[in-house]
Amino acid sequence: MELQELLQKTVDELHEKLEHPGIHIEAKKIDQKLREARYNPGDVTPLADCMLAILLAARSGGFTVRSVFRSLQKVAEDIGSKEWKKMPDGTYRVLK
Repeated sequence: MELQELLQKTVDELHEKLEHPGIHIEAKKIDQKLREARYNPGDVTPLADCMLAILLAARSGGFTVRSVFRSLQKVAEDIGSKEWKKMPDGTYRVLK
């Protein structure tokens, strides 16, 4: 089974089991998993869990795994041409 197909099957099953979690629920999960990742830098699993939570949030919005990956590819292709400004809080913002 190809990765996107496996992910779609998993997301669809979890979407039902978890009673159609919305983006607000998945945002809480992502925040928790990012904290885990911060305190366990040798473990990539919390980051993978974040990615699955993003796919679940997308599913709740009516998007398939394939459509998310297509958009991710487009973003990755376009990002190299962007100019960035570092903000006072340490994040970056696209200038153009």
